[in-house]
Amino acid sequence: MIKNPFADLALSREVRLAILVTILIAAGAIACAWDHWIIGIALLAFAAALVAAFWFAIFRPARIPRDAVVMIRLTGSIPEEVPHSAIDQIMRRKTLSLDIIREALEAAATDSRVRAIVVEIAGLEVGLATAHEIHRLLRGAQAGGKRVIALMRGDTAGLRDYMVACGAGEIVANTDTMLTLLGVATGGVFLKQALDKLKIQAQTLQWKEYKGAAETLGRDTMSPALRESLAAIVSDWEKILVEAIASARRLDQERVRTLTASGFVSVKFAIDNGLIDREGYIEDIRATFDPENKRKTFVNLTRYSRHVSYVRERGRRERIALIHGTGPVISGDAPATGEYISGVATAAEIERASRDERVRAIVFRVNSPGGSAVGSDLVWRAVREAQGRGKPVVVSMGDVAGSGGYYVAAGADAIVAEAATITGSIGVVYAKFNLGNLLSDLGVRFDYVKSAPVADATSFSRAMTEDELAQMNDTIGHLYATFTAKVAEGRRLGAAETEEVARGRVWSGLAAKERGLVDEIGGLAKAIEIARARAHIADNQRHQIVTYRTPARFWGWRLGNPDVSTSWAIGVAANVLGVRAQWMPAMLEMLTRGGVMLLCPFVEL
Repeated sequence: MIKNPFADLALSREVRLAILVTILIAAGAIACAWDHWIIGIALLAFAAALVAAFWFAIFRPARIPRDAVVMIRLTGSIPEEVPHSAIDQIMRRKTLSLDIIREALEAAATDSRVRAIVVEIAGLEVGLATAHEIHRLLRGAQAGGKRVIALMRGDTAGLRDYMVACGAGEIVANTDTMLTLLGVATGGVFLKQALDKLKIQAQTLQWKEYKGAAETLGRDTMSPALRESLAAIVSDWEKILVEAIASARRLDQERVRTLTASGFVSVKFAIDNGLIDREGYIEDIRATFDPENKRKTFVNLTRYSRHVSYVRERGRRERIALIHGTGPVISGDAPATGEYISGVATAAEIERASRDERVRAIVFRVNSPGGSAVGSDLVWRAVREAQGRGKPVVVSMGDVAGSGGYYVAAGADAIVAEAATITGSIGVVYAKFNLGNLLSDLGVRFDYVKSAPVADATSFSRAMTEDELAQMNDTIGHLYATFTAKVAEGRRLGAAETEEVARGRVWSGLAAKERGLVDEIGGLAKAIEIARARAHIADNQRHQIVTYRTPARFWGWRLGNPDVSTSWAIGVAANVLGVRAQWMPAMLEMLTRGGVMLLCPFVEL
């Protein structure tokens, strides 16, 4: 194959535009000289239009002043990524996402035009792993010489809000903000008694003793095994919080452990105990940087993100593909709304990235409580096939990557997790609902013509017999054996070692690393660093992150796909189960349908 001699030329957009405009002007001038005035003027006008469009649509919006102060507002839930359609790009719409926050803070740490970063925090709804990552990003900006100020301005501020704020060098809080320093707790809801009152029978099976996902339906309290695993996670989470806060605030760890369990406290209490620096408002912070109130110094996150994208798009760089897997894993039809991992679509994204000759490695970001066994296996297979094409795959775990969320990661070349990530849960559950008694009381009767006694075994009109349950138990036992075999292969563990860390048990990222389920502790930056090394990209070579995702329908218009987090009913269900609102549509569909699932316990994230 003949190589394109221009393929390795690193031409910036400005140079490419200048070449094109020069050609258009020259062609226009020649046309005018030959008395083709209409063609000549059209070419010259087109050249002028290109320059104007570049100035107003690309260059001017990406400019920031010297000594800029980047303003970031963190509130509510923060999705891993937000796909942007062509219309979004034209309208300059950029919704806040963890990807954008990460990219902006990493860039600001070394940007000579940035003087300071101000982060406003109010009602942040993120997992501890996400809070820890943002905390580290803010501390990294401090290490880069930037002044970083956090303003806590919500009615209440919990430990996760405070952990993020501790990444800043200065913490300011609204006078009336109440801090809820309640320590660490996790658990779940148990519905057996409620289902009994409704005359609904939930038949559940689990492999093995630590696999607590089905306990929500089949028990009134958590089993000793589940309690043991969650107690270990709570201990690790407390350790992560205490160490991060003590280091950031220069306090004794035992003192921090006491303070983080001090209950409902005022800002004055927090100031007196060294947790917060002072009371104040955003106007006070602005005045320190802009005493004349000209408001030319401040740059919001959307504008700064455009600046970062503009600066980083210069020249040719090695490509690393980024693929997101967020939400419950599904294998069939997608729910109408919410976040989910489609086994078919995600496998296709991985295949497309692995077949792209320009891509040197793949980073797979997983934030999932698991779900469909078949959907998980489709993604696992796509990862292995990508490796067969010579593309290393590195997994970066978010708040949770359990059960099916671990299955999809198990075959990767390397796995990176946050210290507070919930992972493992290598096991299988089965659930089936018998609504026969409830419906009978309502006057509903069922009658079947069957070719075999088991023909209606999956019907919600009756319970499964002991023989049917035993047969189902053998089947999910086979699925468990398949799951553990793939973990053993991917993690290079013996059968006994795999069984020791499996049995359905959930682990923190810290514990998972100690047991070989995870290779490194860190965020997406650490995963990209490992991907560069695996792809043999030299230290002096720059890389480009290219996100692969399913194409948006109808140019990104999300008709009939509202934000489920605004639904009151979805919000209540999410709070009861300890599941993210965006994950609830897929989760509810999965639970009501029942069947075999690779699902980790409902853990408050």
